[in-house]
Order: sequence, then structure tokens, then C-alpha cells
Amino acid sequence: MSKPSQRIINGLLLKLHHSNILSNSKPITKPYSNGFSTLNSRIPFNPSFTSKPTSSNVGLSQFLSRANPYYYSSSSLAKQSCWYGVKRHFSLKTSNLGKTVNGDFARKVLEKPATTFSRYREAIGLQIDAFCKRNVLLLVGAGGVIVCALLWRIMFGIANTFVGLSEGMAKYGFLALSSAIVAFAGLYIRSRITVNPDRVYRIAMRKLNTSAAILEVMGAPLTGTELRAYVMSGGGVTLKNFKPRLRSKRCFLIFPIRGSERKGLVSVEVKKKKGQYDMKLLAVDIPMASGPDQRLFLIGDEDEYKVGGGLIAELRDPVVKAMAASKEFDDLDDIEEAEDAERELEEAERKHREEMEKLEKGGS
Repeated sequence: MSKPSQRIINGLLLKLHHSNILSNSKPITKPYSNGFSTLNSRIPFNPSFTSKPTSSNVGLSQFLSRANPYYYSSSSLAKQSCWYGVKRHFSLKTSNLGKTVNGDFARKVLEKPATTFSRYREAIGLQIDAFCKRNVLLLVGAGGVIVCALLWRIMFGIANTFVGLSEGMAKYGFLALSSAIVAFAGLYIRSRITVNPDRVYRIAMRKLNTSAAILEVMGAPLTGTELRAYVMSGGGVTLKNFKPRLRSKRCFLIFPIRGSERKGLVSVEVKKKKGQYDMKLLAVDIPMASGPDQRLFLIGDEDEYKVGGGLIAELRDPVVKAMAASKEFDDLDDIEEAEDAERELEEAERKHREEMEKLEKGGS
């Protein structure tokens, strides 16, 4: 037989053998994993097909055994299926990890500006507060000028609508009126937020002179002196959570008083609240001939006396020392007056001698 005929016969036998294998092969019914049954069913498997020759034609048998590279043994198929499952499981985990990483990254990107702002928010507020305290006069002046200009334009516009006025007279007249209104408004606001120590002194003296207990112990009438010591605390505008807030102002005042029978030392604490004087403490320390000083409370108690780390007690010491040194100061004043009188006498005697010498020289 010729070589072309031999090739044709081999091709026909190969095609026939391949069709028989496809018809007799069955899909693998036992999947290696739940997610890969479809893949296993699509791969044909024939455990009886080996590389051992099945006919006398050894070359044809070897050719048939190497003809289809898609047929594998059960062990190789199991390895491939398991490897595919591992790859798919890893890819699913990687995708979930990517979603988690992307979500965390987006959340961190959004949270980072908020965290940074909250971290520096207090510092920014303190800087603004310090700037306002340093430039309080400039800010108040600028605000007053702006309010004055707005008030001037509003009043001039309203008056010009209803009444025909001379332009120059109206402008300067309403400018003066708006300036006066702003000035009086500023003085009124200042009187409501500041504490006047002289007024606190007068309020305290009025309460003391109307207290029967104090008058009974010290004797009427009660009189004060010019010796006073006071400390101001609080006040001003501050920023709290970026909101302007007006702080209340406190005044700690201490001064001596004298009755017909005894002397005393008055301690006062006053807070300016909504434009009114709110007295938190009014006490009188009365020295006794025997024993410690007696402290009488008209307003407040011992706890209020210790507010501010005992600030009233700190003010008490210099006032008491000043009162105790009053006799020494009087003696020093007497000594200075005597020295001044002696110096004046010496100066007068010197001038008298000079005049006498001039007269003697003129007579000779």
C-alpha cells in the first residue's frame, strides 16, 4: 500500500476512535468542591485510556495515546481542581480585602481633616481671644465708627424722605446726633459690665449701717476711711466653642471701719451679673480684747470667704499692716515737720546774718 493511502487510513481510524471515546465517556459526578462542579463536568475523563498499545500497530497506538492532550488521570485532575479552587478563594478574599481597605482609606481621609480641626480648634480660639484682648481699644473704636456711620446714613435717609432739609446742615447735624448716640450707648454698656469700687464701698456701708447686729457690737454710727484695697477679676469677652461669651466681673474689696465702741475690718465680694451688683460676701472682722478676732457674716459664709484660694485673706494682711503702721506714720510726719521747721529757722538766721554784715560794711 502506498504512503498516502496509509495516511488516509490512519486519519479515519483516529477520527473513529475519538468519536467512540466521546460517546462512552461520562462526566465526573463527584465534584471536588461545591463551586467547581460545572468545570469538572465539562472535562471528559476515561480511566481505561492509557499509553499501552491496544492493537498490533504500535505506531498508531502511540499516536492515539498522544492525540488528545485534554485527557488526564484522576490525580492530576484533582490537583488542577484544587489549585483552581485555591486561586478563586484567594481572589475572592483579595477582592473583599480591597473593599475593606478602600472603605477604611475613605473613612480615614474624611476623618483626618475633622481630627486635625478639632486638635487645633482650641489653639485657634485662644489665638483669637488673645488678639481681641491685645487690640480691644482698636476693635471697639472701629466698631463704634461703623455703627456711627450706619446710624448716620439711616437717620439721614429717613429724614430726607419726609422733610426737605439743607444737605449740608442735615449731614453734619445727623452726624453729630449719631456720634452722641453711639457715645452714650458705649457709656451705658460700660457701666453695665464694669465694677466701680467706690459704688461697692457705698453699698457695703449702707448695709452695715442698717444692720442691728453690727451696730450693737461696734456702736453707731459707723464711719469708713480712705484706706481701701481691692482686686478685679474676670470680665471681658471670651470665645468658647467659637461663640463669643461675656464673662462676669468680680471685685474683692477690703477696708477698715470704726464705730463708737470698736474698730473692724470689712471684707466684700461683689459680682456684676446682668448689669446689677450681686454681693456674694459681706463680713466684718472685729478684734477682741481677749481671744481671737470675731468674724460676723452679713452675707455669705466661711466657704465664700475662702473663694479664690483665700484672696480676701491675702488682701487683709496689707490693710492690717497699714492700719498698724498708722501710728508710726504719724510719728514720722511729726519728725519731718520738726526737721522742716528747724531747716527754715536756720535759713532765716543765715539771711539775717548776711543782712547784718552788709549793713556793717556800708556804715564803715
